[in-house]
Amino acid sequence: MTKSFTWLQVDPADWRGKIGQLRNDGFTFFDFLTGVDRENVEGKQMCEVVVHLAKEDLSDSHFLYTHVHNELASITDLMPAAQWHERECAEMFGIQFIGGSASGESTKSLLRHESLSLPPLRKTTVLAARVLTPWPGGAEPQIKEDGRKVGNASRRRQLPPGVPENWLKQ
Repeated sequence: MTKSFTWLQVDPADWRGKIGQLRNDGFTFFDFLTGVDRENVEGKQMCEVVVHLAKEDLSDSHFLYTHVHNELASITDLMPAAQWHERECAEMFGIQFIGGSASGESTKSLLRHESLSLPPLRKTTVLAARVLTPWPGGAEPQIKEDGRKVGNASRRRQLPPGVPENWLKQ
């Protein structure tokens, strides 16, 4: 048995239809759905949503992906296992999944304590809490009484990811 992986880019309007078609063609094993924050050709931020579907015997599988700004049709009524994954993408990337079994429900957060802040996995979200937290590589090496340096003196200072440089005190 040879495994074959097919990558298909799908228009957001065709997302549900293509997944429903694959399910009817025997791709009933839902593995995962996730988001990736990307920059498109024009330099605008958008999310790539990726789903993996396979046949029961895992002999063939498809990775479908689409590019969205804020919303995408839900597939939870086609693939019930996608509900947790869609909720995670909604929390972490700010994508609204329209329709489906969880649409319109007030659901408790899965991964985050606060629900009012911006989605943390978007590149445009500034992680202000990191400004206050000492970051590895940010501290200068200590100098002992005998003049020896403790730590890696040649290590380049690192800035906390997700924090604009003008927020940091230099």
